[in-house]
Amino acid sequence: MSPALAVGSDDRVRRDDGRPVRILVVGCGDLSVRVLHGLTATSQPRHLALLGRDGEAVVRTANMVSLAATQLGRDCPVDPLVRDLSDVPGTAEAIAGFGPDIIFSAASRQSWYVISKLPADRFARLSAAHFGPWLPMHLDPVLKLMKAVRASGTGAVVVNAAYPDAVHPALAGAGLSPALGIGNAANSIPALRTIAARHLGCAPFDVQPRFVAHHFVSHRISRTGDAGGAAYDLTFWQGGTEVTDRLPVDTLFDSMRTEYRRTGGRPGQLMTAASALGVLEPLATGVEATVHVPGWHGLPGGCPVRITREGTALDLPPGLGERDAVEINRDGQRHDGIARIAEDGLVEFTDESVEIMREELGYTCKQMALADVEEAADELAARYAEYCP
Repeated sequence: MSPALAVGSDDRVRRDDGRPVRILVVGCGDLSVRVLHGLTATSQPRHLALLGRDGEAVVRTANMVSLAATQLGRDCPVDPLVRDLSDVPGTAEAIAGFGPDIIFSAASRQSWYVISKLPADRFARLSAAHFGPWLPMHLDPVLKLMKAVRASGTGAVVVNAAYPDAVHPALAGAGLSPALGIGNAANSIPALRTIAARHLGCAPFDVQPRFVAHHFVSHRISRTGDAGGAAYDLTFWQGGTEVTDRLPVDTLFDSMRTEYRRTGGRPGQLMTAASALGVLEPLATGVEATVHVPGWHGLPGGCPVRITREGTALDLPPGLGERDAVEINRDGQRHDGIARIAEDGLVEFTDESVEIMREELGYTCKQMALADVEEAADELAARYAEYCP
């Protein structure tokens, strides 16, 4: 029996009004530029816009991407929209003026790979706190963006790249979660599919993995070859038949670390951009696809999701319900340094991660409410600036 759709959602993109699909990209960082360029690689008409606070960077980047598309024989305008996400009314006005069908945001106050540039000893000590304590740096801009999206009155489907595994459940209780995340668990799928296909003697696209895993697991497995004790669920399907028992699942992760190792850090964001386009293109074109998505409508961690013209739905394997997936990913969440995320958005961090952040940065945050996110992000940014050599 093949995997079946579980819980549906109305994430529809307008395609019946005769105009090109309009996609707004938020943020001028490396990932945004890669995704924006990828969105121009189509013969289908579409209208793009780039929103950011640095006017010069926004204009130059928008022009570069549009002109590069022209060089390749494609007409794909990119509108520059200069707004600071801290100006929620101004951002809402810009969103309403452009009228996007899809919004992709890669806005963050500090990209995940920044601490990897520290001296090795500092990086080792600080990374032991895992990713959870850095949540304020990603939650702050997404919270402001989602307030602006709601105020704009747009029905756009919002896709977020900034730590969706934890950002989305923190925003869900306030009705501010983006619909979909990208990356993380999805970034592991190409290697898992390729390794499984080698064992099965078939082409990679004849294999369909179903992977339920939190950021902690997906970040770790390609680096250490194991899940670090965190829970996950991984099954493989071929032609509608489960073939998991024909594969050495326990050793697949180690192959990701060795034979199928890949570039990490900022250059490795090529994979994250591909994961983002794997979600954005089906949304924009209406072509059905099963993708892996973190933070689907406020759920913690990553799950397989089916995208159709009617919207999106969880695409979990038979025997694994939504509650099971949530509990699996909450276990990974704890391994990532977040003890729990309450329904009202209150985040409680683990004692171990709090202590490491206190020792290394002098930053202490055991609990964080949504109302305190900006203050926490400001303090964390200041402490990290002092910590850098």
